[in-house]
Amino acid sequence: MALLWLKILMTIFTLQGLIKFAVFFLVPYKARRKQLDKSYVGKQSATTKFDIVILFVLVLLTLLLFISERMEYLSFITGLYIGMTLIQVYFHQFNKILPEDKAPEAPYSPIKLMSYGIQAFPKKPWKELLLMALLLGWGLFKLLKDGFHLW
Repeated sequence: MALLWLKILMTIFTLQGLIKFAVFFLVPYKARRKQLDKSYVGKQSATTKFDIVILFVLVLLTLLLFISERMEYLSFITGLYIGMTLIQVYFHQFNKILPEDKAPEAPYSPIKLMSYGIQAFPKKPWKELLLMALLLGWGLFKLLKDGFHLW
């Protein structure tokens, strides 16, 4: 049962990850900026509650993986290392000062500035986004083909 729930949840999260990339390139900057301003109004972080919830979800996914008895230590730690390093390199691409018209109003926290930078220039880490999208696409394919035996 743990394996089935893990497959279902990972299919949902993989789709969500791919859709997230599409939003960067299909939703105009003005619309994304408007939502960003709304999310941050009067706050230095727009994700405090989300961060607590997603940390719980990550622990749940890890527990499901352990319970399913399908965890392979080498694949797990390799994926963990790749994911951690890939997101670090992704953030490193935002190394230029934001133009005044793209920056949040002061005062701002580092995460708020990063959020505005990402929304202003989502194509900067195109190599990292491409790799993430390819890995997510492969993962979704494997989930549907091997996990759910859809073809």
